Amino acid sequence: MNAITRVVHSMTTGPPPANNSPALPPLQVTRIPLGPGSTPAVPDSAWCSDSFMLGAGMVLIQENTHKIVVVYDSHYKRWFFPRGRKDVGESVEQAALREAYEESGYEPYLFPHFGPCHAPPPPTMDRHYRGPWYEPIFITLGFWRPGSRKRLNHGGEYLTTWYLGGIAEDAVRKPDTGMPDEKDYETHLLSYEDALTKVYGPEVPLLKYAWEIYQDSMQKYMELEAQERRREQPASEVG
Repeated sequence: MNAITRVVHSMTTGPPPANNSPALPPLQVTRIPLGPGSTPAVPDSAWCSDSFMLGAGMVLIQENTHKIVVVYDSHYKRWFFPRGRKDVGESVEQAALREAYEESGYEPYLFPHFGPCHAPPPPTMDRHYRGPWYEPIFITLGFWRPGSRKRLNHGGEYLTTWYLGGIAEDAVRKPDTGMPDEKDYETHLLSYEDALTKVYGPEVPLLKYAWEIYQDSMQKYMELEAQERRREQPASEVG
């Protein structure tokens, strides 16, 4: 057992047993519930760089129609939101925007929302600031099976960070923006209800949460606009 293996082993199971000692029992993990829309907590873990991938994706909504961009793979017969692996040297936000463009054909933008966020404000920002911001809204974790990646014999974890985004009112889809293995992708603008019947797995709670944040944010924007109009009214017109 090398030094790195000993450290990882001690984090998950305690001190490594002596060569003549019986193996320790597997770590018992209590599935602690988290907030609504989230699966239970996972155990504290440690993964080397050859055992994880970082990805990014977007739920894109057209504000004037409230339609949602959903991609359909006509070869594998599956529906999903645009997402993919982060490139070397790329930020997670850049990866999300690039993947959204490549897989959907639409020029995306990050949607400024008022969803929950645990990131602290920078020193230059009011510490009581509560949005809007462009912070991620969701993270999904998936396991890739041993042998499914060409360079690796063992499996690994795939973490995808999701952002809320949008496309312009007059957005026009550009053809052939994807990679060679994405030629069978079709892009559809669907209502929330229709999109909910198409996607599957973790992207179902993702869609529900994204839609909730989108609706709450649009309501907040309407309230702020109403407040701004009242402030602009001449004093004689107020009351």
